[in-house]
Amino acid sequence: MQTLKAEKKSISSNNDQELVNLLEIEDLSVHLGGNQILKNINMVVKKGHIHAVIGPNGAGKTTLMRSIMGGMPHQGIIRFLFRSNSKIGYVPQLLEFDHSVPITVCDFVSIMLQDKPIFLSGSGSIRKKIVETLAITESEHLIDRLIGGLSGGEFRRVLLAQALEPLPEILLLDEPASNIDEYGAMLFEQMLNRLREEHGLTILMVGHDIKMILRMADRVTSINRRVMFDGTPDELQGPGKVDELFNGSMAISTENMEG
Repeated sequence: MQTLKAEKKSISSNNDQELVNLLEIEDLSVHLGGNQILKNINMVVKKGHIHAVIGPNGAGKTTLMRSIMGGMPHQGIIRFLFRSNSKIGYVPQLLEFDHSVPITVCDFVSIMLQDKPIFLSGSGSIRKKIVETLAITESEHLIDRLIGGLSGGEFRRVLLAQALEPLPEILLLDEPASNIDEYGAMLFEQMLNRLREEHGLTILMVGHDIKMILRMADRVTSINRRVMFDGTPDELQGPGKVDELFNGSMAISTENMEG
């Protein structure tokens, strides 16, 4: 087994157009408790693309994200190709915390930015920075709200804001539309599209909302322990293709497998 193998290549801004691939995954396999969760995953994420990973429950999607983040022992290679000192942003599907703790959005983001709540920093400039960070996702009005009182969509926007400060080279999203209503999901989708247009942000996201993925993604990879499909959204829209990937003859048993 080997853990995350990352190769970062420093490039000048004049050569940005030469950087085609931002993330390359070669023959990635993961075994847990005697079960093979992922087998020989190969995929490439292009710079500036929104790349979606889909698959049925238990297919190994979350395991793939954890492997990319360096939190899962694996075999194979995960290779990043971007500027040195660049950030990898990450918004998890769930973030467990005690909702009864009286922590504000301001303190929550402060902890993420400087490892301590704002009341321990003693600096007004930190609050200004937090307002600017929240403004990225149009959530600065939430700054004094308690985290436990936020809706699913509001909390997701706060998480997205802290993941974007500083602006990452690639943003990883695990089920961005989960636990939020249809309107919140629409707002989140609009924000992601705006961020890509304005900043050229590269996004790798795991999702179940096929309609959203077909609207947003430049490329789609479907996995069910191994790669079942890799292509454009147009190629995915063939008759019965989605049903086949999730429920049909191409599906592999997901018993004893992690999502």
